[in-house]
Amino acid sequence: MEEQLCRFAAALVNGNEDIITNAINRAEESGLSTMQLREVILTSYLFDGYPTALEGFRILTDLTGSVPENPPELIYTPDNIATWRKRGEPLCRAIYGPQYEPLMKRVAQIAPELSDAMIVEGYGKVLAREGLESRIRELCVVTILAAKYKPRQLLSHAIGALRLGAAPDSLYDALNAAVEIAPPENIERSRIVIESAINQIGQP
Repeated sequence: MEEQLCRFAAALVNGNEDIITNAINRAEESGLSTMQLREVILTSYLFDGYPTALEGFRILTDLTGSVPENPPELIYTPDNIATWRKRGEPLCRAIYGPQYEPLMKRVAQIAPELSDAMIVEGYGKVLAREGLESRIRELCVVTILAAKYKPRQLLSHAIGALRLGAAPDSLYDALNAAVEIAPPENIERSRIVIESAINQIGQP
């Protein structure tokens, strides 16, 4: 399951409709549900933008004919926002560990426009959702960041995946899911970052 979800994540950020379609077909053949694929698409917008997610949702809907409901828990109400904040902060802390406080201070300094949204929207509304186990979602994030080669974020989320219980080998599996889709130089440089994450996770 993890491999197919990561492969789908890589296909999404590649952007080629034929590649995305093939990844959806392979995922469905392996027994993955439309809901699980939707969760990967939703995750992708945090790391590759709305165009990637909207195209992914369009292609998936065209292929499956499945039109989702708009459940009340997705609406921006004060109660929902409070819920997202309440569940987002613990997940962000779990992923960043002792780097959580320095991270939040740094983001507040360089990007105050994103500081609160990162917790409420990113971690609370999306990454802490129940549709995918957090460990698996983090592996999909690793695949996206490796395919795009975003080394700082890749290092953080590779370490985060390990903190959430992912095995070191699963990081390489997440990387290998993008081998046929991403530029080869991105894969090789990302492999070095993942090795660094594995080496660092045992440090305080």
